[in-house]
Amino acid sequence: MLSNPYFKSVLWLIGFGGMGYGLMVLTEPNVDKLERIKASVSSTKLSADEQRKALFMKKLQEASTTSAPIYRSSSEK
Repeated sequence: MLSNPYFKSVLWLIGFGGMGYGLMVLTEPNVDKLERIKASVSSTKLSADEQRKALFMKKLQEASTTSAPIYRSSSEK
């Protein structure tokens, strides 16, 4: 039975899948840890490049809520 390569493959698949699931559950952050991480990052500590990236992400988020194209939204304001 153990000489069958398909059986071995299934055993390895189950083993590695179980290890992956265990690591996922073990390393999953809780709500308190996420809040501490968010509180520790302030906008005053961001470099100019990080501020530009944050502004770009904010504009993309705003553009995703409207039906107007992003290239037209900046000229209308």
